[in-house]
Amino acid sequence: MTETRPVNPYDPAPDEAALPFVPFAGRQKAFEHLYRLLTDPANTDTAVILGRRHSGKTALLHHFHPFFDESFVSVYVPLHQLPLDSEAAWLKALSRRTNVALVEQNFSLARLVDKPPTTDNTRLWFASEYLPDILGVIRRQRQLVYLLDDADELLHAIADGRLPDDTFSFLRELLDTHPQLGLVLTLDTTAEADLPRLSPLATLTAVHRLANLTPDDTTDLLRSPVSDHYTVTDEAAAAVHAATGGQPRLLQRAGQRLFQWHEDTQRSPLTADDVRQLLPGLYTASNDEFKHLWLSLNQNERLVLTAITSLLYADPLTPITTRALETWFVETDYLLDGTAINAALRSLEYRELVTGAPVRIAAGLMQTWLLDNARLSQTSVGKPASGVPRAFRRWLVPAAVVIIAAVVLFVLSIISTPRDAADLTPQPTVTLAATPAEP
Repeated sequence: MTETRPVNPYDPAPDEAALPFVPFAGRQKAFEHLYRLLTDPANTDTAVILGRRHSGKTALLHHFHPFFDESFVSVYVPLHQLPLDSEAAWLKALSRRTNVALVEQNFSLARLVDKPPTTDNTRLWFASEYLPDILGVIRRQRQLVYLLDDADELLHAIADGRLPDDTFSFLRELLDTHPQLGLVLTLDTTAEADLPRLSPLATLTAVHRLANLTPDDTTDLLRSPVSDHYTVTDEAAAAVHAATGGQPRLLQRAGQRLFQWHEDTQRSPLTADDVRQLLPGLYTASNDEFKHLWLSLNQNERLVLTAITSLLYADPLTPITTRALETWFVETDYLLDGTAINAALRSLEYRELVTGAPVRIAAGLMQTWLLDNARLSQTSVGKPASGVPRAFRRWLVPAAVVIIAAVVLFVLSIISTPRDAADLTPQPTVTLAATPAEP
């Protein structure tokens, strides 16, 4: 009998159909946030999941059903795939997605009254006919939850005039009218500044931000899906977390390569030495993610990362502090004061690229990429502050102060010197004094 090789469960770039089957770990706090908002009778806000690119927003929605019981009927709605050219088009597409989702969950639509809307009454049809009929299909004891992925698509459609300005007010009215209805939105952090535009549908208190996975979540992700094949030591899991910083896509890629390594070597358990063998390939495969992240940073954030990387390269054991960064910038052509450095550090820490005090790069692979690629010429900051050699630049300000003080003292000494009347007689100019008299 021919043995069938086990299928690698990890997938760093799954399509939508594969997402429900890709290993998933952590996010307990996110699900608790959703559960609290969806079940609290006093709650009036729509839940918003905010996250960076590849942070697992879509994966979270695809794992909504396993976390919640059968009293929640979820409908996943990928807004980037829906026609948002008009309100009629998007509401019709939403109803079609709803019908498909209910059929897949074994609900019968035989009782659904088929009254297709006209172009002029789509909103009225959806609110007063279609939605009440659907809620009747799932029965009163259940809640219908729309999982609207990439809500920034709605923001763009409203800004472009393709959807009405009161779209979010309309959705809020649906929630107020139908207590059985629930909404969950995901939003990319690039649209974080637009969160107030979701009002009155959602407020800032309803937002949960997805962070990188914790060390415990990383260990669970590397062990649970492959427990029938091999195990991973605590040291190996810690090494993977240190290399990836807990970034979900990098962890999926690491799990994929560990699985393949086990298939090739038949080793179990996999140790930290095995992880070290795989890091070069993992680094190369992750280059695009690191490059995209670098290009998404602003000028000061790139400069601070470059400074951190340079200090680490010079002395990996010396703690990196704000003072050390200030000193580094004084010794370069790219001057950045303490206020700007601290602001950039706060932003980088919010992005989970750096951690703690003293400062360090959160992901070891990202640190390696910065050592290989982060150069001052890549910060796009234009010309350096000056062309003065570094060795003399630190003395420029003190020297300038001394010179200015000397000039001021000289002027004051002239002004304060007493002068008599004879001294007030105008003196000939040098030119006149040197010109001989004519005969």
